[in-house]
Amino acid sequence: MRQGAVLLGSVLLAKSGLATSDIGVYELLLYIGTVLTFFWVNGLLQAMPATYSRLSAEDQQDFFFNNFLVFAGIAVGLFVLMLGGHQILVPVLTGMATLPYYTLFCLFLLLNLPSFPVEYIYLLQKKPHHIIGWGLGSFGLQVLAIGLPLFLGLGLERSLQAMVLLAALKFAYTFWVVTRFSRLRFRPDLIRSYLVFAGPLMLNVLVGNVVVMFDHWLAGWWYQDEAIFAIFRYGAREFPLVQALVSALGVALIPNLAAHLAAGLDDMKAMTRKLGNVLFPLSIVLLFISKPLFPLVFNPDFAQSASLFNIYMLMTASRLWLPNSILLATGRTSIIFWVGLLELACKVVSGFVLLYFFGLSGLAWSAVLTFWVEKAGLAWYLKAKQGIALHQWMDMRWFTGWSLLLLAAYCVSLALF
Repeated sequence: MRQGAVLLGSVLLAKSGLATSDIGVYELLLYIGTVLTFFWVNGLLQAMPATYSRLSAEDQQDFFFNNFLVFAGIAVGLFVLMLGGHQILVPVLTGMATLPYYTLFCLFLLLNLPSFPVEYIYLLQKKPHHIIGWGLGSFGLQVLAIGLPLFLGLGLERSLQAMVLLAALKFAYTFWVVTRFSRLRFRPDLIRSYLVFAGPLMLNVLVGNVVVMFDHWLAGWWYQDEAIFAIFRYGAREFPLVQALVSALGVALIPNLAAHLAAGLDDMKAMTRKLGNVLFPLSIVLLFISKPLFPLVFNPDFAQSASLFNIYMLMTASRLWLPNSILLATGRTSIIFWVGLLELACKVVSGFVLLYFFGLSGLAWSAVLTFWVEKAGLAWYLKAKQGIALHQWMDMRWFTGWSLLLLAAYCVSLALF
């Protein structure tokens, strides 16, 4: 639902009649927000279930309130940093001197960030239906907040104001949820242990986020054109269903891998094959329909984005490799960070080189190639240090066949369009 709301919001922006440069401003604001929040938000969220499960029943009663304080405190600090350092942050992150609506967007982040743990609170309280309701409400209203002012002709500023209002409502609802499931008692010891546990996870996510965000920074810095940045942002994305399903599978496999490694590896091979039999054909179909589809779904200004999207569709193959899950299950998390640094170094070098020679398409190809650096590095570590061979967790004949078919489909799509 989260990814669907982002995608639908992009469609509404493109269909609203806004100039491509104005859409680029919105995408630049989202990009800044992602760079400054993604790593710590996701690191803290990943740490929530593990931290909560290790607490005593007494401490669990205090956890959600103190978790809320952590998110709200960091949001306040970030708000101050973004406003006070905007003359440095905006040029460094975007290559632009200033951005319209920047202060309004900072206010949105301040109110919206503390609401992220809500679904995790419901998860830990074993209330799955509440997660569905929260998702439908929050993301449905998000799409409405973006789209309705635009189609009423009120402009992008009114959309951002509506998003701030929605963020304020989500903040109030989050506090209500916290009061329902937690005591309002300040516990510095809980906060300290939570942050210590979450620290390495935030570091891992930070490296991965820098790899992903580097392309967007380089595109903005290199061209310094809001319209070109918007074209790149709309094309430089994988199919959301691939990310959602593969990520969910990777998380779901970890408990079984931790408890029964051999059986867990067999399950990984079988489930990866089953999921790939859906995702590979879907990716191939998208390769052939994306170019006529992009101008229809968005608008003709984004026709060039389809070529970038097709390159990113090739990442479906590498997504289906899940060595990270095995390493998390066996407690070897540090190697993920070190291989991530290697991936980042490759990304920086290949990004500049391929952008120089091939433009935005070269930048997209650098993402595909460097993502394989991470997967290959982790797979090598599993074999060399843990004795877990690739064939134990991946059906290589099946995978090679589908990967070659995906690559062939990409080449045919180039010839047809």
